[in-house]
Amino acid sequence: MEKQKLRRGQKLCKSCGAVNASRSLKCNTCGKQFISKNTPIKNEIKDWTTLGKADCIRIVQGTGPYFISSRDTEEVKRGEKIYMGVRGKYKVLELTHNGIMVVGIGKNNTGLEFVYMGEKTYSQSTGITKVPHRIVKIKTPRVR
Repeated sequence: MEKQKLRRGQKLCKSCGAVNASRSLKCNTCGKQFISKNTPIKNEIKDWTTLGKADCIRIVQGTGPYFISSRDTEEVKRGEKIYMGVRGKYKVLELTHNGIMVVGIGKNNTGLEFVYMGEKTYSQSTGITKVPHRIVKIKTPRVR
């Protein structure tokens, strides 16, 4: 069998050999889940308690608390994760025992938010899995 050359933005399913989009979580043909690598991110903050007031951070999209859809809808399919966390650029206001109070500094986020950074836990009553966000330290934006 000849090895197939993939174009940019594609990956091959090791189970059935089908070509999928590179960001797919499971194979479109056979439905097998792809192994998710927790890839390192440049300047990622591992110890969030070292942040100080007025430090600026970017919250990585697709991280933080989520629940799993129990049925198919127009937006999501059954079994997909629906993230409930925040994303974007923020300035640190205060550290709490399990998270960070931040204020938005981006175009689309200007309000006050809580960024969960505690231990991973699951709530039976709500079906929500609380997972810490992944954050990256960024330079302080210039004020015009």
